[in-house]
Amino acid sequence: MANMEIKLPLRELMSKSAVDSSSLPNSVLNREQANRFIDLVVNESVLLPKTRTVRTNRNKGEINKLDLGTIVTEGAHTTSTASTRVPTESVVTYDCEKYRSAFDLKTDFMEDNLERAGIRDTLLSMFSKRIAIDTELAAIEGDDSLTTGDAQTAENNLLGVNDGWKTILTARVPGAQQIDASGTAPSKVLYYAMKRAIPSRYRAAKPNYVWVVPSGPFDKWKLDWSDRETAGGDSALSQGLAPGPWGIPMLEVPLMPEDLSYGTAGTDGSQIWLTPLHNLIYFVQRDITIEFDRQPRADVWEVTIHFRVDFEVENSDLAVIANNVAMSGNDYTG
Repeated sequence: MANMEIKLPLRELMSKSAVDSSSLPNSVLNREQANRFIDLVVNESVLLPKTRTVRTNRNKGEINKLDLGTIVTEGAHTTSTASTRVPTESVVTYDCEKYRSAFDLKTDFMEDNLERAGIRDTLLSMFSKRIAIDTELAAIEGDDSLTTGDAQTAENNLLGVNDGWKTILTARVPGAQQIDASGTAPSKVLYYAMKRAIPSRYRAAKPNYVWVVPSGPFDKWKLDWSDRETAGGDSALSQGLAPGPWGIPMLEVPLMPEDLSYGTAGTDGSQIWLTPLHNLIYFVQRDITIEFDRQPRADVWEVTIHFRVDFEVENSDLAVIANNVAMSGNDYTG
C-alpha cells in the first residue's frame, strides 16, 4: 500500500466520516473505518504486515486448523479395502485484550499553530504510527507474567497485558527444536543446526520458512558475507545485499530485543526464529473507538483510542528457535 493510500483514509477517519462534531464524544468506527485503521497500524509496522492478520467482530473465539501429517497413499492392490485417514482437527483459541492509547491536546496549541484545527489529524497520524510500534512491541515481547499497575513502568503496562510470540514460542516449541546458543554469536553453523531441527514432516514447507532476527544478527550475517572475496561479498559490503542462510530469506525486525539477560556482557541476549510467517497470527477486533473529549477547566482536548488484540502461534511444531544468542560472544560452533 502506498504512503498516500495509508494517510488519506486516516484523515478521512478523523474528519467528515468518523469523528466530527455530530459524533463526538464516543465515536465507534464502522466496519470500513475500523479496517482502514487496522490497515494503517499494520502497514506502519515491520513484522505485522508479514504475518497473518485475522480481523474479528468478537473479542474471543476459535479458528479451525487441520493437520494431515500421516501417509494417506498406498498401492491400490495392497489391501482389500482402502485405508482411510482422518485429519487431526484442532483450533486456535484467541482472547483479545483491550489496549488504550491517550494523549491531551492543549487548546492554545490547536489555535496557535499554522494548521489550527487540522493539527488533530496530523497528531493522530503521528499517534497512530506510535500505536503501530507499541502493538508490534506487544506482539513480540508480550508476557502476561509481568506486573502491571499504577506504580509500574509504561513498558510493563504495555507488555504485561498479554503473551506475545516470544513468550508463546519459548513455552510451546518442542525442546528438540530449541537451540541453546549459550551466549555465542550467530553463525552459519547455528543456522545449519536450526534448519536441521525442522521436523522432517514439515521440510517440504521450506519455501515458506523465514529467519526472523533482530538487527544485530541481521547485520552480522551481512558482515560475514561481505568477507567473501567475490562479487557477492562486494555486493554485501556496498549495497547490503546477501542471500539468507541456507537459501532461506532473512527478515530484520528492529524491535526484537537484543538486551535479554544472557551473553558475556550479561545483557545482550536475543532470539532467532525460523518459521513460516503465516504461522504467527495477529488477531484484532473491529470494535475500535476514537474519542475526542473537551475538558473546559483544564482547557484541553482528551484523545483516547481503545482497541482489542491478541497474538497466537498456529502450530508451534513448525517453528525452530535459537535462545541465548549474544553478539558479544564467539561464533556458535555447535
